[in-house]
Amino acid sequence: MLGKLLKYDLKSRFKHLAIFYGLAVFFAILTRLLFLLQGSIFWNVVGHIMSGTTIAMIANIVINNLMWLWVRFKANLYGDESYLTHTLPVKRSDLYLSKFLVGVITVFTSTLVIFGVVMLAYYTPENFVELKTMLMPFAEAMDTTVVKMILALVLIVFLEILAALMAGYLGIILGHRKLTNKTAWSVGFGFLVYLIMQMVVMVGIMVLGLVDTGVRDLIFSGDGTLLDVGAFKAITIVASMVYIIMIGVNYCISQRVFRKLDVE
Repeated sequence: MLGKLLKYDLKSRFKHLAIFYGLAVFFAILTRLLFLLQGSIFWNVVGHIMSGTTIAMIANIVINNLMWLWVRFKANLYGDESYLTHTLPVKRSDLYLSKFLVGVITVFTSTLVIFGVVMLAYYTPENFVELKTMLMPFAEAMDTTVVKMILALVLIVFLEILAALMAGYLGIILGHRKLTNKTAWSVGFGFLVYLIMQMVVMVGIMVLGLVDTGVRDLIFSGDGTLLDVGAFKAITIVASMVYIIMIGVNYCISQRVFRKLDVE
């Protein structure tokens, strides 16, 4: 039954996401083609307009996906549709697990699409050489390659978006334990949970600064002329680990407090 729930939710979600994916790819192609027509002020201006539209589509993918996932979570589990949802022959924990997996999958695919759109719109051998030249000192100091470093940054973006999604899920669950103003409580709790998760990440970095002088100097020193790439690597690793732990903790708490409540 979990598989059927997951299949239904994914089909419904990607039916809407495909529109935003397609628009982002379309404007990325226009951006690439118009930038190839450089030499004319008109086409240069239009190219920058299309570039701005591409960036807007990228932001729209993230925002629309999060908003839709939160809205469907509330409607399926606490709204009018919940009367049907809670009568399905499936464990309550699987209902939440299905929503969680749909969130992970769609956030992951959206992150990949965003990365692909950026490459489609802006990649050129010259741009990659410039980016590689800029990032090479960091990559060498971290004993890795530029490509792996870029993938690590993509991972951090994925974890950040997933953390926001999970904060919203937990906020909705907590908000619907209240008797009135459930939507307002859900928004407030979700925002509070997100702030707590960000604070935990910052605390983790602060603790790292207590044992790593490079991190401590990077955080507290007023001299920002030289970036300690070793410290940057340590912060990236710790932040990623804390995000993963916090997402796991959020999942466990959400599963624990998730109960069949009175629907609106």
